[in-house]
Amino acid sequence: MLVPSHLLAEEPAASAPPAGAALRCAGAEASALAGQLDTSFGGEGTGIARVRFGADDDGGFFKLDVAGDEIVAGGWGQGGLGGVRFRVARLTGDGARDPGFGEGGMVMTSWAASTGDYVTLAGVGDQRGGAIVAVGWRDRFGGGSADVALARYAKDGSLDPSFGDGGKRLLDLGGDEVIRAGLVARDDRIVVVGQRDGRLLIARATADGALDTSFARPRGYRTVALGPTSVAEAVAIDLRGRLVVAGSAATDGQRDIVVVRLLPNGALDGSFGDRGVIVAGDPGSDERAVAVALAPGGAIVVAGDAGRAGARDFQVRRFHKDGAPDLAFGEAGVAAWPTTVGDDMAEDMVLLPGGAVVVAGNGGDAATPLLARYTCGGALDPAFGDGGVLPVDLGEFGVLHTVRAISGDQILLGGGDVGMSPGPGTYGVVARMWM
Repeated sequence: MLVPSHLLAEEPAASAPPAGAALRCAGAEASALAGQLDTSFGGEGTGIARVRFGADDDGGFFKLDVAGDEIVAGGWGQGGLGGVRFRVARLTGDGARDPGFGEGGMVMTSWAASTGDYVTLAGVGDQRGGAIVAVGWRDRFGGGSADVALARYAKDGSLDPSFGDGGKRLLDLGGDEVIRAGLVARDDRIVVVGQRDGRLLIARATADGALDTSFARPRGYRTVALGPTSVAEAVAIDLRGRLVVAGSAATDGQRDIVVVRLLPNGALDGSFGDRGVIVAGDPGSDERAVAVALAPGGAIVVAGDAGRAGARDFQVRRFHKDGAPDLAFGEAGVAAWPTTVGDDMAEDMVLLPGGAVVVAGNGGDAATPLLARYTCGGALDPAFGDGGVLPVDLGEFGVLHTVRAISGDQILLGGGDVGMSPGPGTYGVVARMWM
């Protein structure tokens, strides 16, 4: 079931979990309020904070970060005449815009005053001292050379002049780089993942945004070739500083999920999977990974979606820390349950205390924002929504992009409410929900 022979690396045979590695399930039950918006958050008792993107015709919030009592929402906005810019907002704990950050709680960053400049945000994080780092990629003139784009903001939202060139930095890795995710590590170094010239890409920068030549020495980045094309979509760091990267690889008309683990120095971890790589896929199933999370005990949870028999549905896979599939989860390590009649496209995932999994995305005939909650055993949770699936109203044209846990019983949702063009413009949306 899980050993596709058409890619570079294959999964090891399934194994029993190592002693003490079982995922704890105590406290994984949905609360009585699960699925309800927290009406103490946002405006007018709605549970939703809406941030207007001016006259932008597209965009939204794609990543969320929480630092103390503050919420940082990162995304991008596209103007009516073209051009894409970073948009970063800071909200107070109750969902109000922070007047001490930028202009009315938000900043907008571009690299050139041109409608042909495309700068797409893929991650936000905070560094010690309160600085905010945004990561993404810049595609000059929508088809030129694409490079890694980094920006750092001071606590008041101004660009930090000690970072790169006036607070911004471009990293040219010698090809076309598309960044899909990124994070700030505990030591303030910056990690980005995505694709470089068709290969899965992992790169690391110093806290000040320079390419970290101690990573995959001396390049500061490494690529992994898995089939004709592969891409990294998500990254996490374990307590030993190892990078766990999830993505997909395409060949023979389908995609399979890939998980790569790197040592802190950027070398592939030979104790994981086959030479640091595992591949999971079924014949005839087109699979895509969008998120990865690390559970207590070392289990690795990967979420995305899979297309089978003409329909796409959310999918979650769980692996032991050595890369073997966790046969106690779902069916042979896979939780893949139909969620709506139409196609369901996953965007993000969060692991709750106790091991429950919440997948966020959009699905059904109308591409409605959706949440699916799985028990720690990999079944849809009947105590949540309708059989484990809950539609979420984020506005007339609402789209759900990201989810983040903020406590044992609450999550934050990020997305956008994109008006018609020409129309009233676009809003970035943040909601708080009970779990």
